[in-house]
Amino acid sequence: MAKQTGKRSWRWSLPLGAALALGSIAATGCDSDGSSFITSLQPFYTQLDLEADSRLNGMWTNKEGDVTFSFEESKEEGKEKEYKLVVVERDGEQEMSGEFEARVVRLGAFDFLDIYPQSSKEGNEFYRAHFTRAHTIARVEISQNSIQMAFLSARWLKAKMDEKSVDTACVKVEDTLMLTGTTEEVQEVVISHANDDGAFADSVLLDKQRIEKEEQ
Repeated sequence: MAKQTGKRSWRWSLPLGAALALGSIAATGCDSDGSSFITSLQPFYTQLDLEADSRLNGMWTNKEGDVTFSFEESKEEGKEKEYKLVVVERDGEQEMSGEFEARVVRLGAFDFLDIYPQSSKEGNEFYRAHFTRAHTIARVEISQNSIQMAFLSARWLKAKMDEKSVDTACVKVEDTLMLTGTTEEVQEVVISHANDDGAFADSVLLDKQRIEKEEQ
């Protein structure tokens, strides 16, 4: 995600976060002025932390109408708490889309959204072997008419690591910081700072889109 000059906005720094790594992961440290959000190599939840929320189903769009999130709850046995997520970004006449898996994670008093890209379907076998998927972490508030998502901030993490109040393993992948600790280690970071608006600073508000019934 990148901010635009003159107004607060958000964008995936790479198209829809799908191409998180094109090539090997380089352990270059965590000082980065690239993407404003953080990803995690490991999930930050266990199966016991997952929740189902029927309110999530449907199409959600930001105020400008240039970003749409469409959620569909899985009907597949064993994946009842998993959602298919399609994200569409529009820039003028250009339109980009990506498919993800999404899960609602309940940790303490807070709900989070885990967003995980589908495998890359493009390129040859060698290319796909170098495609590294990662989990995006967002604190989420879901209501009947809106979703507020706030993404775990790379700038916040860098500042906390500089002052040595947070010590966690991470690497730089392209322009994105990726946490490389275990599920337990990543979950500890998320839970410890769940109520910190500085940690979850990059937010987007989405409104539910009503589907009008066709006239008979």
